[in-house]
Amino acid sequence: MDITGIDYLGLDRVLKRGTGTVLAESEDFMLVRDSVSGACLLACEDVQRGLPLLDRFVGPDCKLLMVSDYALGQAAYGRYGFSGKLECYQVAYYGEKPRVSAELSVRTAEERDLKLLAEHYQMISEEELAAVVRRRSILLGCYQGRPVGFIGEHLEGSMGLLYVFPEYRRRGFGAALQTHFIARTLEAGFIPFGQVEKDNLNSQRLQKKLGMTQSDNLIVWMWK
Repeated sequence: MDITGIDYLGLDRVLKRGTGTVLAESEDFMLVRDSVSGACLLACEDVQRGLPLLDRFVGPDCKLLMVSDYALGQAAYGRYGFSGKLECYQVAYYGEKPRVSAELSVRTAEERDLKLLAEHYQMISEEELAAVVRRRSILLGCYQGRPVGFIGEHLEGSMGLLYVFPEYRRRGFGAALQTHFIARTLEAGFIPFGQVEKDNLNSQRLQKKLGMTQSDNLIVWMWK
């Protein structure tokens, strides 16, 4: 199966970085397990084919799952007892390396920064945040020597964890941070991609402003 389409970039990323294992594949589906995040990622657009595949290879013990098809994702969510889900568009950057802000300097966050990060970002657990830091996957932005915010890469490879400290908001630092991260990802040889919740219009507008392409379809992330 060709997984270079925007809906399948999560599978593409973990395979290209060498942390994904293909559990099953045909001309119209692919199921991959990522050793870093523990996630299973399914590219399949057919509920009748996708559910038996999940029954065979994933089942109720799966803690984190991404499904590229919205209807299949809804069926899987109820079938395996997941407790939370995110219905979102995939966004990806296909342009040339962007020019980064000269005003904002960035550095890779280190273990000494973990307390600061955890105080401001609670969308993931402290254990997961620490794992992201160990992978050197968070950029801390500084303006005039002071930290203004950060952005990172989730364990499965998607861009996120964007946070601007309240006193520095509405000054363009969020866009500047993401531009830096896009440039860094391109330098590493990967397509920058992330997810935007289906009802988050402000974030969707920001992604468009930054030159990101948004998928037509919704994907579903779910967890226990």
